[in-house]
Amino acid sequence: MRLLSFCLGVLILCPAVGAPMTENEKATELTEIFQATQTACRGISDRIGRLKNMTTSNAVVSGVGTAASGGALYAGIRKEQLDKQIAQLQEQICAAGGCDAESVERMSDSDFFNILTMHAEIAQLQRLYDKSVSMGNWRTGLMATGTATHITSAILSGLNKDQSDLIQQISACNAALDILSVQNIDGINPMDYPIISKISAVKDWCQPININEIEKIERKQKAIMGVSIAGAATGTVGTITSATANSAKVRDDNSERGRDKEKKLNTTANVMSGTTAVMSGVSTGLSISSLSNINKLIKRIKLCEDVF
Repeated sequence: MRLLSFCLGVLILCPAVGAPMTENEKATELTEIFQATQTACRGISDRIGRLKNMTTSNAVVSGVGTAASGGALYAGIRKEQLDKQIAQLQEQICAAGGCDAESVERMSDSDFFNILTMHAEIAQLQRLYDKSVSMGNWRTGLMATGTATHITSAILSGLNKDQSDLIQQISACNAALDILSVQNIDGINPMDYPIISKISAVKDWCQPININEIEKIERKQKAIMGVSIAGAATGTVGTITSATANSAKVRDDNSERGRDKEKKLNTTANVMSGTTAVMSGVSTGLSISSLSNINKLIKRIKLCEDVF
């Protein structure tokens, strides 16, 4: 009697242990976990693919900007060389008395004949002047193009710099993969329950995505935006400076002060052309580096998504 009472007491005091799940119930539970994981991880590669497309466009745009700004610098340097030749010819012509109308009137016939023989130099002076104006216009136009590419680059990188939504989805996907990875599928026949084979494939091919990789891409996009904004500002000022230096008002002022002003404006425009080209190059390099990170990430994620 005492033994019977003891056994009843144990049954009352001890918590009941549930009956083990059947194979069908376990397969149903695994199917639900698998579907939840599939939902959490679906579309990540597409979202990163859109990021890749915009970054590719940014790399192309920045490359164009580098070429345009580099061309502007070349045009500016060539213009500076032409202006030096113009100054030298002007000195030669003026030294011969060809720049002073009153001096020409007082010349003897032989001196006047010497001036006429400088007609070729005077024609050369006009050709150099025209080339210089053309180079100045090229510099201004190319700087404007480079500035436009910086503005476009800043917009594209600005759209990519915040990936908080993608990070949230990746975090949810990682959590779901962690839950799925600890599920015991031993003893369940995959021939009867095909979901077992899918879960096994996910365990083999899917690893949690390192959030630091997305944050690294974010940081590069922010860096691109910062460089592009600075490049756009520099390019804008440089374009205005170049146009001013090549204006008729500045070029036609042959006083010492006017020539000094023109020289300073041209030097400033050239420096800004070079600075804008360097910034475009940095933006291009950051875009290419970001693309490398994105491509590696997409490749790994696609391998996982393909087994779902």
